[in-house]
Amino acid sequence: MTLYAEPIIPLTPESEFDNRLSKGINDWAFVLKSILDGGISFADNADVSFVTVTSHLTPGTEFSVAHTLGKVPTGYIVTKQAGAGSIYNGTTANTASTIYFRSDVASTSFTLMVF
Repeated sequence: MTLYAEPIIPLTPESEFDNRLSKGINDWAFVLKSILDGGISFADNADVSFVTVTSHLTPGTEFSVAHTLGKVPTGYIVTKQAGAGSIYNGTTANTASTIYFRSDVASTSFTLMVF
């Protein structure tokens, strides 16, 4: 990870406005440096919800999963998978709190990024 140098704004303030402007810019730059040095996760910077699900005991059977997206999801990406198999859309309409899936394998764990 890149560490950023402490910001130094090359101003020679002469008026009260210049002093306040210089201080404000330096304060803002310091906060930005702290954020960048601390790292920003993907979830911090995107409207997504990560969920871990286990497929139904019977392959092809629809199952539901709660998510915290706060809106009806438009898609998902599998980010981890505990075994061979696939997960796909269920037939029930997704809601702002629940998404529906089916899987071609029994009892397999999937981690999904829902968006």
